[in-house]
Amino acid sequence: MPRYAISDIHGCAKTFQLALDRINLQKTDELFLLGDYIDRGPDSLGVLEIIWRLEEEGYLVTCLRGNHEQMLIEYVAGDRPLYGWSPPPELTSKTMDWMNALPYYHETEGYILVHAGLNTRATYPFKDTNAMLWERYWYDYVDYNWLGNRTILHGHTPTRRLEMTKYLANLAENQYLDIDGGCSQQANDMGWLAIFNLDTQAVEFVKMAD
Repeated sequence: MPRYAISDIHGCAKTFQLALDRINLQKTDELFLLGDYIDRGPDSLGVLEIIWRLEEEGYLVTCLRGNHEQMLIEYVAGDRPLYGWSPPPELTSKTMDWMNALPYYHETEGYILVHAGLNTRATYPFKDTNAMLWERYWYDYVDYNWLGNRTILHGHTPTRRLEMTKYLANLAENQYLDIDGGCSQQANDMGWLAIFNLDTQAVEFVKMAD
């Protein structure tokens, strides 16, 4: 039963579907999606509809909350004047109920999955939701005593393909990996959707096709 993780799809529905086709996702596989399904790319609703179809058909999909989902939640609640960089997806009750139910993190064997980062200096790292949605530049402050033998898998900060490959080579030592390939961006060796296999620790890259 392979376990896969993808982050920061950002409205790239065609690319997301290509990624699912690439791994030939089966109902016995586990798929972890680390947030930021919407905004920037051309088809946020299309991304959500793919996820909902997988859920309805019984695929093992775990979806986390990203900062762009949080921004939409706050926008709808009237707490934020602007949503993001593109028009919001169709704001049905289904959309908002689904987003409001998204968890901030997930643990699976050997891994902590989160959108942005973890404040391991906090007494209770899993209570710092702001860090889980927004944190950058936290690698120098990882508390390895707290982390133990777990690896933190995250997105949020767009990373060049070459840089991600270098981090992957040091995964056993660092115990963290950013799998945001900047799918909605085209410059600086970005424009990739990264698929991380949690069991083999291999990454496949799908070029942005939207």
